[in-house]
Amino acid sequence: MDAALPDARPRSTPPALAIVIVNFDSWADTDRLVGSLAGELESLDGRCEVVVVDNASADPPPAGLESRPGIRVVLRPDNGGFAAGVNTGWRSTPARWLLLLNPDVVAGPGLIGRVLGRIEALEAGPGVGPVPGVVGFGLRNEDGSRQHSVGAFPTLLGCVRESFRPRSRRKYWPLSRTGPGPVPWVTGACMLVRSAVLEQLGGMDEEFFLYHEEVALCRSARDAGWGISLDVGVEVAHLRPLQSREVSPRLRVVTRHSKLLYFLKHRPRWEFEVLARVVSAEAWIRGLSAGIGGRAAEAGAWAAVGRIAREMGPGRGPRGVRVREIADRAVSGGGVAPGRGPYSGRREVRAEGRSIPLDVSGRSR
Repeated sequence: MDAALPDARPRSTPPALAIVIVNFDSWADTDRLVGSLAGELESLDGRCEVVVVDNASADPPPAGLESRPGIRVVLRPDNGGFAAGVNTGWRSTPARWLLLLNPDVVAGPGLIGRVLGRIEALEAGPGVGPVPGVVGFGLRNEDGSRQHSVGAFPTLLGCVRESFRPRSRRKYWPLSRTGPGPVPWVTGACMLVRSAVLEQLGGMDEEFFLYHEEVALCRSARDAGWGISLDVGVEVAHLRPLQSREVSPRLRVVTRHSKLLYFLKHRPRWEFEVLARVVSAEAWIRGLSAGIGGRAAEAGAWAAVGRIAREMGPGRGPRGVRVREIADRAVSGGGVAPGRGPYSGRREVRAEGRSIPLDVSGRSR
């Protein structure tokens, strides 16, 4: 497994594609996904590799995970969130493109070959519009039905409209509007990203601990002149999307913070200030209701959301891993943060194939 300080291994021909899987306490899913990709990797003559980035899970990787050809495991010393995991994977590979896959994705036979074919087409020559920088692929639910994966960039008016919709549709465009071509943003569950985009932007924004980081990436990439598109000709199944499962009190803190942070960074200042007041009022009402109902963890989470909404501003308020720590304490009343398991911190991260060094946190110096 990758350890020690940056020490790039020489490669005669860098892979065109690196599949990056960010794992946190999801080894069963990750092992299954890697197993489904391993057979195809052997026939691709080094054109693709799989990089599994572990965000300090409680348990070590399964035996034999990295013994398969073309598979590497990079162990982070802490759980810095999804964006931090993606950046660690990106900085460890010289590949021109990254395919981000959630551990709970099911990849069918021939997926890598189809993605490599899309890359060849994207690199073949100039097309119409901006140079493609981010491409989302089609998602299916476990029963085979289509899954929401594309949305409009958040606005204050959009947030008001969302409050009258089912939770499964609040963030995403209706499936009837979702077809191939240019789109505002695509979900990070299955996202193809040109490495040059991350180079220009300095990686994904690690101030987002979890959620909205892919929206922020697409927003920044689009602002920098890159094209964002959806290609439904390539599909995977996504087993447990957030919009179809219950949101825990801990996750509620993280998602509210991510929405506020997006507005702080990518929307007019007045929109952020209005949203922060709305979220603060929501937290007070919902927290009071949870307290009266004896739901201590929920009440603690809403109290944390209220504090975040009141404290956030330019240069103020929690960011990144600090949000996870606040959420952990809010629902547990203190103690060891679940984001650092007994296996964490045993190895450092190696940066491979890039000139950007890493410190022990996995971030660029």
